[in-house]
Amino acid sequence: MRRGESGLRDLGEGELYFIDSNIFLELELDEEHAAACGALLRALRDGALRGVTTLFHIDSILIVMEQYGGGPRELRLFLSSLLAYKGLRVLPLSLPDRIRATGYMEQLDLDFDDALTYHAMRKLGVKKIVSYDHDFDKIAEIERIEPEFFIEET
Repeated sequence: MRRGESGLRDLGEGELYFIDSNIFLELELDEEHAAACGALLRALRDGALRGVTTLFHIDSILIVMEQYGGGPRELRLFLSSLLAYKGLRVLPLSLPDRIRATGYMEQLDLDFDDALTYHAMRKLGVKKIVSYDHDFDKIAEIERIEPEFFIEET
């Protein structure tokens, strides 16, 4: 593979990835995978990678940040930073979308969060998710990728 300008693997043009909330949280909470997630999120910010998440996932991130002591300033900073992401689209989901997701809860034995993610991916035709959540591994039609996959080995 060619080396991309961002330091990530050059995966070609056009691939769209669903970005799970745990990717943002790894960086925001300075967890074990913060460095890899930071590199991935910088690539999204700079437009070197294309991703999508939902307003539901953004709200989930904010709730967890607040539970870990984040105040209005930290939440505002996180939200404001998302406006600079050239490669990230944030999808709003409707009440009917949420109702459809409950069907996937039953059909695929998922919790609501994962079922809503799956519904959003189907709605957009996205086949790959960047996530540390192994529950997505049981869904045959999507591929789960961890951020470390994108890091260019030197």
